[in-house]
Amino acid sequence: MDSFVDAPQRSLEHEVGRLKRLQAEGLPAEALELADALLRDHPENRDLLLARAFSLRHLGRIPDALATLDRLQALQPRFSRQYEERGLCKVALKDAPGSIDALLRAVNLNPAMPVSWRMLEGVYRLTGDAENAATAAAHVATLRALPPEVVAGTSLFADGELGPAEQMIRGFLLRHGDHPEAMRLLARIGMARDVLDDAEVLLEAVLELEPDHRPARYDYLQCLLQRHKYAAAREQAARLLTLDPRSLDYRSAAATAAVGLGDNEAAIAIYQDMLADAPDAADIHLWLGHALKTLGRAAEAI
Repeated sequence: MDSFVDAPQRSLEHEVGRLKRLQAEGLPAEALELADALLRDHPENRDLLLARAFSLRHLGRIPDALATLDRLQALQPRFSRQYEERGLCKVALKDAPGSIDALLRAVNLNPAMPVSWRMLEGVYRLTGDAENAATAAAHVATLRALPPEVVAGTSLFADGELGPAEQMIRGFLLRHGDHPEAMRLLARIGMARDVLDDAEVLLEAVLELEPDHRPARYDYLQCLLQRHKYAAAREQAARLLTLDPRSLDYRSAAATAAVGLGDNEAAIAIYQDMLADAPDAADIHLWLGHALKTLGRAAEAI
């Protein structure tokens, strides 16, 4: 029975694959025709809408492409690849501010986007912004140094495609053995799926391979917090804070560990210190209010 249920989805995936092949072969008109036909039955499918916008851009129909991306954004506001496509449309229009805005939205949602970073580097150089161009170039170099499967898997993960990301990264690890970034990605997928014991083991293995891998240590800290291992989490937060004492992320994690251990006084001190750097951060005010309330300091909490 399941095979009958899944058949339409498999058929759609096959057609999306055919769409991508047409685009790769430089046949945007044929790809657009197929996308429009499929959208009649699947009008809200993000891959079809993205493929339609891509084809329209390659046909030089930029306003139509942007209108399609507006539809897609209304349906999937956190889908990173739509912003990359919007940025490329804006580049075609020679709209530097618009392209920068769209491409920055793309990489803020999904940092594993080499095309977006390369385009940002180019636009920043054209506008004379050497500092931001250098930052974008550094991201390009970082991604170039990683195996393509890890970059692609990270991009899939960022867009919520956990199944394909896991399949890709498990296959990579089976073929190539231990790789810190691949192992870290698999752990992050496990955390997203609430498979926290496996994620913890993977992150411990990453830190054995690379003790100075700061992002992996922060992921490990978050995993420990999710597992309510507050004493161990506090120790990891302290290690990270020695490297960057003013990090709001590290201080927030240290405060969460303190609350978990019942040390609300320490948490309050951390939150108050954080507010000195971020006085308008609503979340910090909320956390501070909760900690004050827990200690019976109702007036201050209010």
